[in-house]
Amino acid sequence: MKTLQLELGIIRPLQANVQEYVAGWYIDPRTGMPIYYDPEARNFYTMSGGVYLPLMSLSTPPKQVTVAPGDNLRITVSFKYTGPAITGANIRYCIGPNGIFGFTEQMVAVESFSIPQVVTPPASPNVTNSHTFVIPTNVGNDWVSMYVKMYGGTPSLGSEVIPSYIFGYQDALIIAGNQPSITEFKIGDFAKV
Repeated sequence: MKTLQLELGIIRPLQANVQEYVAGWYIDPRTGMPIYYDPEARNFYTMSGGVYLPLMSLSTPPKQVTVAPGDNLRITVSFKYTGPAITGANIRYCIGPNGIFGFTEQMVAVESFSIPQVVTPPASPNVTNSHTFVIPTNVGNDWVSMYVKMYGGTPSLGSEVIPSYIFGYQDALIIAGNQPSITEFKIGDFAKV
């Protein structure tokens, strides 16, 4: 058994002779949770199948937005950037339920973009990127959380698997219009006509 050194932490393999980023079971030493790495999906999963986000906890959102099937929901990322021009950076946008068994990515989109060279530190965020999701008719009432992660590019912003830049909100959405809702059901009137 050996220790696998990742960019932002250490995960110990459960089986011997495991190379970096190969399929297999690992242990996150911060939580002790066993997690499985799938190299094709490029995600860690919990034993229950949810995507494991070991390097973050989802924050409380500054607001909640109510969406219904057919609505458009735009998620915008912004940040301050100083450094060389970067080409081919990626942001992965995800919406779904987040629970004790991990985050289940129900809606996923990846946007590629470039960042121009900036030599003077900006006073406010100077880079933005966004993606607009169309809420599907099969949206679950528990698809209320979201996260984004940024990775890749030349020069690289880091790994997609264990990203340096990841952020999310728990309970940011309220799903409406997904289930029939009937209230105050009664006979409204009756009369001889």
